[in-house]
Amino acid sequence: MAYTTAGAVALWGLWCSVVGFTGGTLPLVGLKTAGSPLVGLGFLVVVTSTLARTAFWISLAPLLLVTKRRTR
Repeated sequence: MAYTTAGAVALWGLWCSVVGFTGGTLPLVGLKTAGSPLVGLGFLVVVTSTLARTAFWISLAPLLLVTKRRTR
């Protein structure tokens, strides 16, 4: 479950990166960009990796709490 959530967010980020390079409207957000290499690289390096990592850990945390074993 954590991998699929992070994968979906990573695909969305990749889509935003392509729009950042070419220009257009960002999906699901509705922000318009003229498109430039700086915006595309910003989305690719910073936004996509941060969002995918965050989504992975947020979706993994409940699973870890449920499967946690008590040790003495």
